[in-house]
Amino acid sequence: MPNYDVLTSKIERIVGSENIKHPEEGFSDFGIDGKAPRLVVYPASPDEISAILRVASEEGASICTRSQGTKIDIGNIPKSMDIMLCMTRLGCILEHDSGNLTVTVEAGVRLSELQKALGDKRQFLPLDPMFSSGCSIGGVLASNSNGPRRLRYGSVRDLLIGLKAVLPTGERIRAGGKVVKNVAGYDMCKLFVGSFGTIGIIIEATFKLYPLPEVQKTILLPLESPSKAFELVSSLLDSLVLPSSIEVLNYSTFNTLSSKADLSFREGACCLAVRLEGFEESVQREISEIRKMGIGYTRILEEPEQEEFWTVLSDFYHKSGSNFRFKASVPISIASSVFSKVEEHSKNLGFSIKLISHAGNGIVYGFFSAEELDKLIRFINELGSYTEKTGGYLVVESAPTEIKEKINIWGYLPGGIKIMHSIKEIFDPKGIMSPGRLFM
Repeated sequence: MPNYDVLTSKIERIVGSENIKHPEEGFSDFGIDGKAPRLVVYPASPDEISAILRVASEEGASICTRSQGTKIDIGNIPKSMDIMLCMTRLGCILEHDSGNLTVTVEAGVRLSELQKALGDKRQFLPLDPMFSSGCSIGGVLASNSNGPRRLRYGSVRDLLIGLKAVLPTGERIRAGGKVVKNVAGYDMCKLFVGSFGTIGIIIEATFKLYPLPEVQKTILLPLESPSKAFELVSSLLDSLVLPSSIEVLNYSTFNTLSSKADLSFREGACCLAVRLEGFEESVQREISEIRKMGIGYTRILEEPEQEEFWTVLSDFYHKSGSNFRFKASVPISIASSVFSKVEEHSKNLGFSIKLISHAGNGIVYGFFSAEELDKLIRFINELGSYTEKTGGYLVVESAPTEIKEKINIWGYLPGGIKIMHSIKEIFDPKGIMSPGRLFM
């Protein structure tokens, strides 16, 4: 247990008393699963972060990191949290090399602000994770959050070409670089992506960019059942059409979405949303190809209606009024079965579930609220077992604390878990970085 008077005094000398919040000022916005930090600190530079981590290491104080807080509910209940390090003051776009299609930013930069700045130069970063309108770059990297556009442009790990981080000792390291073709040494970037702040703090990142497409259009297709929707997904993936996103939404999801984005389909219909982008001629050709597949009614969204649709879909968890969110990752060929199994199982247990599938990537998200904890725990345990048998895994991304205490939120752990524990021990032997969040 650290001496908080000593800890506070040392950190005040680093960031100034005006950049520290104390318990009496209220930490309602900074708690994680019912646990609140003893100090909330706002560093303004990598030097300050290094100094804070050195002090934390000396005093044996645990640290959790946050910026906008959109991903903060992912993970186990923290074992301890002496310091909450808020990255909001590290919010600069450091370098935009438009000629080489790269950008370097601090971890506290909001993704939406970065996209606006890049858009002024007719470029963009094809990341669209959940809560895209409010999340920070650091949060996206630490949680390895991907979205529908992963289908065409790849994952966070594919787009990241360099980063800087601070280790628990306060030492700063650099991985990768600022050029796309960078193959020297070990790829440390991939190690930090998805580490949830358990081996160090990401302070800076460099990404490869893409030119903004000339045209973007989204086709909405009503289908009688999820199985029909996934059959069409297979046809699309085997065709000459190159969509950037393919989403399957069950009726409960689309019904909620329609009230937010002025959309409507017949009751009970399943919706397939296909985003196409590129040159005008190629997009029109792809629309024609999709219509040749025998689909009847379609609705085509263009700007600004299209942007509103994808924004509402990104923020769906908050719009849906749910208190529980899970993510199933399975082989693409199995996604249809998992989607249908989840709907059937939830109906049998008596609650309504909203489902969104990144169908071209084998991802299924579920959103719902349930009051009966026993039913909820049974549902998750059975779904996790079923998902594991398909060769996939289930992660509970958000849940009430009393649920987290009774389930394994990370689901089946891969065979490499011992290696992950060893890496954690090497980087953070004192166990001060987000203790318990990733490993119990």
